[in-house]
Amino acid sequence: MSDLALILAVAAITYASRASFLLRPAPAHEGRSGPFLRLFPLALFVALATVGLVAPDGEPAVTPALAGGAGAVVGAIVTRRSLVGVVVVGAGFFYLVRWLVG
Repeated sequence: MSDLALILAVAAITYASRASFLLRPAPAHEGRSGPFLRLFPLALFVALATVGLVAPDGEPAVTPALAGGAGAVVGAIVTRRSLVGVVVVGAGFFYLVRWLVG
């Protein structure tokens, strides 16, 4: 599978999974556990993704994947959380670092 096909497939899956939540909104969480239940899925995802990006071999390393993640954050800030902006800027950072590293 080519890099472009993989990126497009991941982008389509990500977009579809996020759009599916717009079709049926989640119930509001109430009580003392409400704030925890609203933030837990995001925090869990960030924790799992960070381990794979920062230390894929068990030791911290600067990799193109880490640059892609940083680019995605920059894209989210600059484009005000636009999915296209996140994917384009993240991919741009990834390929730039991959080209520079060789």
